[in-house]
Amino acid sequence: MSGFESQDPRLIRLIALASQKFLSDVANDALQHCKMRTSSQMTQSTKNQKGPKEKKYIMTMEDLVPALQEYGISAKKPHYFV
Repeated sequence: MSGFESQDPRLIRLIALASQKFLSDVANDALQHCKMRTSSQMTQSTKNQKGPKEKKYIMTMEDLVPALQEYGISAKKPHYFV
């Protein structure tokens, strides 16, 4: 475990903003991976559907792992989630 303590509110805001930006970028990259993965599945199964529908995406480890690898973070599934 590690931590950081400072009384300067500007520094705290700066670190909060940087961490929020990092998490937002990772989530956005994972969403792009999810869209690419599901678009191939959706085109095969919904050829006869009429009208556009709002799609709900679910972030899985299959989407999150490549997004994290772009930032140099390795994440693996635990053995009991096979």
